[in-house]
Amino acid sequence: MPEEIAVPTRRTMLLAAPALLLGRSARAQVDALATEAAGLGPVIWYESTPSDLANQVAAAFGRRYPRIALRHVRDSGGNAMSARIIQESQGGARTADVATNSASVFWPLAQRGLLEGADWAALGATPSMAPTPYSLLATASVFVLLSNTKLVPEAEAPAGWDALLEPRWRGRIGVWQRTEPFVSLAALWGPERVADYLGRLSAQLPFLFPSTFPLAQQVAAGEVAAGVGIYHAALPAISRGAPLRYLVPEPAPISSLYSFMPKAGRNRPGGKLFSLWLATEEGALAYEAATGRGNPLIAATRTAQLLAGHTSVEQKPEDADATLPLIERYDAILRQTGQAAPSK
Repeated sequence: MPEEIAVPTRRTMLLAAPALLLGRSARAQVDALATEAAGLGPVIWYESTPSDLANQVAAAFGRRYPRIALRHVRDSGGNAMSARIIQESQGGARTADVATNSASVFWPLAQRGLLEGADWAALGATPSMAPTPYSLLATASVFVLLSNTKLVPEAEAPAGWDALLEPRWRGRIGVWQRTEPFVSLAALWGPERVADYLGRLSAQLPFLFPSTFPLAQQVAAGEVAAGVGIYHAALPAISRGAPLRYLVPEPAPISSLYSFMPKAGRNRPGGKLFSLWLATEEGALAYEAATGRGNPLIAATRTAQLLAGHTSVEQKPEDADATLPLIERYDAILRQTGQAAPSK
């Protein structure tokens, strides 16, 4: 295989810099945002978490800012969120004041001029937290290797990407049918090395799952022995005592989710304030406690600790236009010989 190339998207965890540096000026601006937001009605938040869990985040935000109501609207359709915001913005309908999603969702909105920019540095955010004027890092999904502890002894569990290509895993592994972890890997490995890897992984006859939650459940149930999943999607099964283990591979692909604010929102100061709060230790821990996803740049989160010592990789937000074709290309490679996931 070709030699790995270092690119600007490569980040080694754990980062020591604090996420927000609230000096006197930044704190005054944040306080002004809170005062303004309190007079503009509720803050509408589009995000994919089930509302019973997201409401725990809203309650924590309410304890910090009791005069501001945060209302969660679940939107689990991925890229459908951007279509919704476009339609609502153009039609003059009530839309989100803040939303949380990936760069592939917010970047097309920014290009259309539909997002509110912010001087995040003036508000205390470090450059790593605010890669664009339109986004502030909220959380991240961490891709992991899963295995069933009853079927696979610990010493035999897949410990890296090449391990999944061993003949013993043929017909015994599960993979998310959307190849986002491999698109993240392409930021370090390069697109062609990943395409070659996926061709060989496809030859293993993997089971393709529509979501990483049922993937983790089926590994835990022993329907498949191992797989490529997401850390937070595996937590519910693990918390119930299921025979499921996870391992962070090297390099570790992640998928960052960002806060962003549609211009058509009615309480944009509230959206900005909530974005900033999520980027604090208090907000990040509240979000992680509810969802299992934490901010990898905030040292107190379990997510940051999980990635400590690993090279985390992902595409840059501004490369979103090039990322979508990679997803389509890689998805097609997996579909060549991938099997339908078990239905149990």
